[in-house]
Order: sequence, then structure tokens, then C-alpha cells
Amino acid sequence: MMTKSELLVRSILGAVRADIRPLTHAVDIAEDLLFVQHISMNDIRVTKDIYPQTAAKINRSIAATSRCIERLANLCWDSLAEKELSLRYIGRALGDIRAPRDLIIYLAFYLHFGRPFFKVIADEPALIF
Repeated sequence: MMTKSELLVRSILGAVRADIRPLTHAVDIAEDLLFVQHISMNDIRVTKDIYPQTAAKINRSIAATSRCIERLANLCWDSLAEKELSLRYIGRALGDIRAPRDLIIYLAFYLHFGRPFFKVIADEPALIF
């Protein structure tokens, strides 16, 4: 059975052949850091806080895991743009993401609240800090 994060990523990417587990684990870890451990999103560092935990879960090196997550995040971003799903999952049409970290945070918010990042932030601005 697929996890919530796997269902979320599959709903964006569709039936791609790529192993989506690195990205889904990264999103799960980000959700935990944000909403269970209550770490500010400004204090979360993917290279220190997310990639090592993800690498341990999938039994790969941190370098290979980070490259895989970056590729998957870019693929996900391209799919969001191509299918015009940015409003649904992010809450705003954006030209591009600055880094894979952005997509991980956006998806963690969607996973936790079932609503897009920018809509949640508009209702609860304190979550930014």
C-alpha cells in the first residue's frame, strides 16, 4: 500500500518509472521536522537535516540520494507546470523553484494540511517562522 507522500507524488508525476522513494521520504522527513518537531522552515537545511536521513532510509550514499531528490524535484516541478497543477498543490503560479528544498517544503505542507502552501500561509502566517 502506498503512503500518503507516495500518493501525493504519484498524483503529480503519474506512472513514471523512476524510484520516487527518495523524494517521498524527504517530504515525510520535512513534514516531521516542521509539524512534529516544530522546527522553523528557515532553520531546516536539506543537506544536514533531510538528505542524510533519507539516505539512511533507502540505504544509499548521501551524495547519490541528494542527486536523486534533486532530479525528482525538478521532474515534479516540470510536471506541475506542464499539467498546470501549481495552484492546486502550491497555491500560486510560480515561474520556477529556486531549489529542490522549496518543492519539498511545499509538498510537506500539502501532505500535512491537505491544502496548498500559500493558502495555508495566508490563513496562518505564523507558520512561516
